Amino acid sequence: MRIAVQIETNRAHGRALLEGIADYALARTDWRLEAVEPNALTNPHSLRCFDGFIVRVMDDRTADALIKTRKPVIDTYGRTDRGPIPFIRLDDGAIARCAADCFAEHRYTRCAFCGFKGLRFSEVRGDEFRKAVMSTGGSCTTYDGGNSRLKETFVRKERMEDETTDAQALRRWLKSLPKPIAVFCCNDIRAFQLLKACADAHIDVPHDIAVLGVDNDKVLCTFTNPPLSSIDTNPFALGQTAAQMLDGLLGSPKKMPPAATLHKPRSVVERTSTEFYPMKTQWLSDALVFIRRHLGDGISANDVIVRLGYSHTTVGKAFRAELGLSVQQEIIRQRRERACRLLKETSSTAADIATECGYPSAQYFAHMFTEHFGIAPDAWRKR
Repeated sequence: MRIAVQIETNRAHGRALLEGIADYALARTDWRLEAVEPNALTNPHSLRCFDGFIVRVMDDRTADALIKTRKPVIDTYGRTDRGPIPFIRLDDGAIARCAADCFAEHRYTRCAFCGFKGLRFSEVRGDEFRKAVMSTGGSCTTYDGGNSRLKETFVRKERMEDETTDAQALRRWLKSLPKPIAVFCCNDIRAFQLLKACADAHIDVPHDIAVLGVDNDKVLCTFTNPPLSSIDTNPFALGQTAAQMLDGLLGSPKKMPPAATLHKPRSVVERTSTEFYPMKTQWLSDALVFIRRHLGDGISANDVIVRLGYSHTTVGKAFRAELGLSVQQEIIRQRRERACRLLKETSSTAADIATECGYPSAQYFAHMFTEHFGIAPDAWRKR
């Protein structure tokens, strides 16, 4: 079977998605994947020779041409919520809530969203992020995009991270924000542009503005200054699922998959751009960042106090006044939260989780977890 695949390769998301499709296809000896250009999807002659399609449907003309082939199609973009072609796309609401949870964990109550006006995924992420922040009593402002709307074809452009026609408006907006504040960007490209605007405007990241992107493009995220925190959307798994959906259509043409399949993000990958907590006592932020960075080292309260250089009494009073916890209780809380994330988002063993969270052994981790939640880690993961 000849399978036409059209996914942009100028971004890490698209390349990982293609890898997921290819990984699934390796198990199908009767599949032959062929890369096609977007313009080929509107050419009836080009489409005739394929048995199925995994593509990004960007416009009505492409959708009409694919529908006329009467062959199985899986759309990996989903530009509208309803349509005749089944699609799988990122769950933008879940991504936005993931961002809101990250900032809430960092104790931000002031947040903002920066996206691309006119792009569906950006506007949905912005709306859902604002709702999530406000539902917990926080405030959220949104960048208006410099009053310039973008077309869907924007996602195909090369070197998008270098293109920012609204740089001046972006700098003005950043300067106007109350600080400290946490800014969620619709993707890593927008976050890259925002970080550059912060540097040009002499705004300190993360102390004045914490910045979070989406896609976890490792090259882009580590070449920013400072390194960018980002939400890992797991596009490899998305590609595998898209290929599985097409396989189901090829095997049973009458058994249609759901019209819309939403792919949830994996987790936030934290780097320097969000390593700050807006505390009244400024050195408390350094303490919390130190704890987060060194959980796996099995640190104790004394390690934190020595790092800060203040007395046990001073540090203990500040922790209880602003966090309501002792230093050791905060370490335990962070260990427990990280363990829960690893149980939920990975298939890591209890021994690996114990090591990563700083527990002395898998048995001690299981004991402490069960004592707190009333259920063993494996049972909690299954539930």
